[in-house]
Amino acid sequence: MYQHFLPIIMKTRTFVGLSFVLPLFVALSILFGSAPPLVAQEIPVPVNLHVVLLKKVFSLSKTLQGKQIKVVIVFTDASSVVKDEALNGFLAIGIQASACKMPQLAREASDADVIYIAPGALAAQKFCEDKGILSVTGMPSVVESGGATVAIGIEAGKPKVFIHLTRTKSEKQEFSSDLFKVARIFR
Repeated sequence: MYQHFLPIIMKTRTFVGLSFVLPLFVALSILFGSAPPLVAQEIPVPVNLHVVLLKKVFSLSKTLQGKQIKVVIVFTDASSVVKDEALNGFLAIGIQASACKMPQLAREASDADVIYIAPGALAAQKFCEDKGILSVTGMPSVVESGGATVAIGIEAGKPKVFIHLTRTKSEKQEFSSDLFKVARIFR
């Protein structure tokens, strides 16, 4: 893709030195490269990793203690890849999981303990409040804005639990104080 820039880069190197080549190549890569998909930008921690971290969060939930947890993943056509990854991830770590689109949520999630909100399925937040079901996601921005209770994000280059305190109350959820010590809290 960058072959047509090679003569320019080589000539530039002879005039201004090698230190110019790398920044020029990076700039051209950004300019002519493709942007990462929107979902990758929304979900900073890979789904298979944040699902494992969510299991740890579940273990620190006083509301979920002693339960065989059932997760329902709510998704849209645009987030079906995330749905597949989350579904496979939860099943691989021994958590019962299923998936549905928003119109089927009331029927499919009547006995759910947790609703995993995939990109585009934010309307599930009202259902979670009404039913007292924990809402989780891989999109920290949704927790920051009050659209879900728990997300796994990145802080200082490492995975971090994000919790929206007001939503914990609206969804009738209670967590161990140990979780709040390590989480980033939003109100």
